Amino acid sequence: MLKAKDKNNISFSITGEDKIPATEMVGAIQHIQNVIYHIGDYLHGTPNRPKGDFPQVVKDQCTLFITNLEMGSVIADMQIGDAQTGLPGMDGTYGERAISLTNEFIGALSDPDVSIDDLHNKIGNPHRVNKILKELHSMWPGTQSKSELTFKIGGNPEKRLNPDQRDVIQSFLHTPLHEYEKEVFGRVIEIRVDEKRKIQIDTPEGPIECHYSSDIEDAVREVIGELVTIRGMMIPSKGKFILSIDDEVSIDNVSQYHLKTMKKDGIDTNLIREVLIDIDFENDYFIASNDDLGLLSAKPKMKQVIEEIQEELAVLWQEYVAVEEDELTASGKSLRKKLILNTGM
Repeated sequence: MLKAKDKNNISFSITGEDKIPATEMVGAIQHIQNVIYHIGDYLHGTPNRPKGDFPQVVKDQCTLFITNLEMGSVIADMQIGDAQTGLPGMDGTYGERAISLTNEFIGALSDPDVSIDDLHNKIGNPHRVNKILKELHSMWPGTQSKSELTFKIGGNPEKRLNPDQRDVIQSFLHTPLHEYEKEVFGRVIEIRVDEKRKIQIDTPEGPIECHYSSDIEDAVREVIGELVTIRGMMIPSKGKFILSIDDEVSIDNVSQYHLKTMKKDGIDTNLIREVLIDIDFENDYFIASNDDLGLLSAKPKMKQVIEEIQEELAVLWQEYVAVEEDELTASGKSLRKKLILNTGM
């Protein structure tokens, strides 16, 4: 079992030459830092950006600090400066999860039989995977390299970056981004009826652009301002993915959101059982609630209202489930049972 301190740690060594160029050491640190930022950005649910800096919340939770540096053959020990406290029995803090996924990524890429699908199963955003691969490819030694680069991440066994795998990473970078199916829930907030036929949906992930075919234009007009579930294909276009639909049966009017995670300090933790959240839109505000658990939030954006519900659920879990049952009142014990029943955890 890993100690909590180990989960925050990353160390690497560069060997093979009498003198290691300072640029090589700095490059390795910067690339692994960017990998962790990209994964942290993904875990935080931030929409993919073609360019620009990482959000401050990601930097606060995922920045590496050097705790030890040995010269000669370079050995560097680093640690996430993430002071969060993880939920009991969950997957650790936000920064720890980013480190854990970094280890999984490097482990997968060290396997000669790795496929691009293996990576997409870990990070469900092809554009984000591509950015992570670019960082790893930049620091991964090639077959002609005189240096060896070894990582020890989150208390896991050391992994030497196999030079033979660098060409594999490069081949993934040249793999076209594919279409994939997606179902989104949200409110249709904009429509453009011209040759582009475009709507925008305010979803728990943020705004999503959706294109539709001319034969379902009437069906699309009917749901302007409504809460819907839309099923379609995510199609790569100009550095982002656009949802595409061509059948009116792809659109359903709904008023409930299936909450699959709860959030604390930016950490998304999967629920074993989905929690149904009633959603309404009044006076330019989304109102989200679950009367059985006493959850209630009102925000102008769908993403904001769902995040607050996730945080409320995490607070209830912390106060009523992550404590000894004997410490609770009768009403507290009743709420505890409801929380366990509704989340399946």
